[in-house]
Amino acid sequence: MRKDNVRYMKLIFVCPDQNRSFESREYRIVENRGVITDGYGNRVMDAKVLLNESCPYCGQKHMYHVSELSCPFSG
Repeated sequence: MRKDNVRYMKLIFVCPDQNRSFESREYRIVENRGVITDGYGNRVMDAKVLLNESCPYCGQKHMYHVSELSCPFSG
């Protein structure tokens, strides 16, 4: 559980420098513009996710657009 007593689900990230994947609960949503409808009528979230901790492979704090992340519910 995090300091703010909120439990976040693990998301899957890929280090853009090492092209290696890792899971983390240590992130926050930034630049959140809410849900938008794209040109095909699909509703998608328009936001970015920023790691709170350094990447385990390169040591940087990466930022990802939500569209770059894998769905944690897909198998």
